[in-house]
Amino acid sequence: MLALEKFMFLPVFILFINLFVSGLIINVIQLLLWMCVRPGSPWLYQKLNYYLLYVLWTQIVFIGEWWSSSTCAVLTDDDTWSKMGKEHAIVIMNHSFEVDWLMGWMVCEQSRLLASSKVFIKKSIKWIPIIGWAWQFGEAVFLERNWEKDKVIMGKQVKNLGDYADPVWLLLFAEGTRFTPAKHAASVEFANKSGLQPLQHLLLPRTKGFLLTVEYLRGRFPAIYCATLAFNCKEGATPTLKNMLLGRRVIGEMLLERIPLEDVPENPQEASKWLYENYHHKDRMLDAYKKEGAFPSADSFGKNHHFQGPIRSHFRPRRLWPVIIMLATSYITLPPVLYALYALFCSGIVNVLIAVSLVLAVGYALYKLVALTRVSKGSSYGRSSPEKKIS
Repeated sequence: MLALEKFMFLPVFILFINLFVSGLIINVIQLLLWMCVRPGSPWLYQKLNYYLLYVLWTQIVFIGEWWSSSTCAVLTDDDTWSKMGKEHAIVIMNHSFEVDWLMGWMVCEQSRLLASSKVFIKKSIKWIPIIGWAWQFGEAVFLERNWEKDKVIMGKQVKNLGDYADPVWLLLFAEGTRFTPAKHAASVEFANKSGLQPLQHLLLPRTKGFLLTVEYLRGRFPAIYCATLAFNCKEGATPTLKNMLLGRRVIGEMLLERIPLEDVPENPQEASKWLYENYHHKDRMLDAYKKEGAFPSADSFGKNHHFQGPIRSHFRPRRLWPVIIMLATSYITLPPVLYALYALFCSGIVNVLIAVSLVLAVGYALYKLVALTRVSKGSSYGRSSPEKKIS
């Protein structure tokens, strides 16, 4: 196992060098567009930035789809599948594993709107080179986890998403953090104290961000996609970014239900209850998946669902664009970088030390990228309540 990891390090290291160099080039172009194009034509800026983001994000999707041959099938009705990628939508997805976001991106790529996906993300990531900077220029919503500040930020940015000419998906992890046993224990304790029914496999959602998002996008976004993500760990590897980087296949399945946004009550308390019920529904679906190895059929829901027909497993074949973009960017970035490293290694001891330092710096950046996907120790879940009691 250790030998495999050492063998896989070199190609992953090269992939990361390409991502790092091409990402910095893209960040510079984004900065120029932000300063020169966006003030005069936000529409043109969004169009041009779409392709820049696609070039960058496909290099990450490449790791999932091609490097590790991971898959994420979407279980939904045919009508919903036909609308995916053709309309604005809020995507409410459970946050249980460290590669949830990457599986979401793979579904976005299947739906042809990878570069149009928007996220709520913690502000500390904003200043991370390449990914954080790209999200800044891509108009992601950065949050400080301080509601008084965040509601102002959301008010300015979320409502602008409705002005996008092309379809946009806004991903919302309503729990506000990733599932861990400790956070789940805190969630159960809070539920018991507040008279709420605890969840078995998920954390209780936080409602404030959801309520504000729905308030600003009501009438502008037609639908909410209730996405419940589970992983087949019997046939696939444990869903971690490290396993994907090592070429191990991760198998995801996403049960996706399209719900008209107008079905969410306008009254804040009723809308909060709606969100809690939505998460209880997700919890039941995950419980069935863990016990049976598959999600239930639409018939088992009775009349309490929005499916427009039988649930089928949908999956579009992976496109060649990630491979083409990876090869093209590698052709541009790798020769000069590798030549520069070779020249340094072949010169004096000082230059050799510089080359070693650069290699170690890139290796450390790769390590931090993997660490970034792991559970944050800084989350306040459990030290502050998910929400006040809903009567």
